[in-house]
Amino acid sequence: MAKKLKGDFFYLSANDLKTGEVVYFNEDKWSKNLKDAVKISREEIEKYEQIAKQSEDKCLVISPIFVELDELGNIRNMRDKIRETGITFTK
Repeated sequence: MAKKLKGDFFYLSANDLKTGEVVYFNEDKWSKNLKDAVKISREEIEKYEQIAKQSEDKCLVISPIFVELDELGNIRNMRDKIRETGITFTK
């Protein structure tokens, strides 16, 4: 999680170790539903880094990352949008 963070708000995301599904941290556990995710401020990053490390140590998740949000609370970058919705093809 050494990526330089630019935004002011984030979601904590990872992959579920058993299923490989993308999950988001809510107030007390990991959820597949983005709507359950807790919005994390820059000031809270350290607290959630510890939660991510503990979850990895317990073999619950792998590759936790902070997903940057724009000023409206939407996911900022394309990679994380695709992780949330999956790949879509248009004609």
